[in-house]
Amino acid sequence: MPTLKRPSLIVAAVVAAFLVLSACGGSDAKDEGVPVPKGFDVPDGVTLTAGGTTLTEDESASVVYQVGTSAASAITVTVTQVAKGTIDDFKFFSLDEASKQASPFYVSVTVKNEGPAGLGGAALPIYAHDDSNTIFPPNELVGNFPPCPTPSLPATFLPGSEAKLCLVYLVPKGKALQSVDLQTGSAKDAITWTP
Repeated sequence: MPTLKRPSLIVAAVVAAFLVLSACGGSDAKDEGVPVPKGFDVPDGVTLTAGGTTLTEDESASVVYQVGTSAASAITVTVTQVAKGTIDDFKFFSLDEASKQASPFYVSVTVKNEGPAGLGGAALPIYAHDDSNTIFPPNELVGNFPPCPTPSLPATFLPGSEAKLCLVYLVPKGKALQSVDLQTGSAKDAITWTP
């Protein structure tokens, strides 16, 4: 992943672990056949989205997101916009040669915590998927980046809370953004939004 550096502002690739939600010993969610972690009760009024579902902008998906071994919560994610930026937006950064040739994409996402756990500060498993079948996490921006502010969940993100995020992806030269993937399990079970 490209790394962008500036003395007062650092951009580094998020190291995101793929979290596999095992169906073993679990229950089906709202009779939809969607596996959930053992002992997890899907909140009332929430219907989980089947893995492999393809959506378009402004369509929502609900999944169980497990952080580590303790916190698990249902979240509803909506990709509201996928906008192509310009590398000129990064003029105050020191870019390596590969990054200078990349195409920036800004992905606006709305996330609602359906409960029961708090997810404050958690990194969401939302990836860019290019036409070479490569997925990569967003570039994490530390500091103010006006073209795409608010890259992470707030420090406190309790059940019932909603957040609007903007994620930055640098798609390598010669590659095209194929989809934005929400991957809480295996790659084949990712939920995808096509721009």
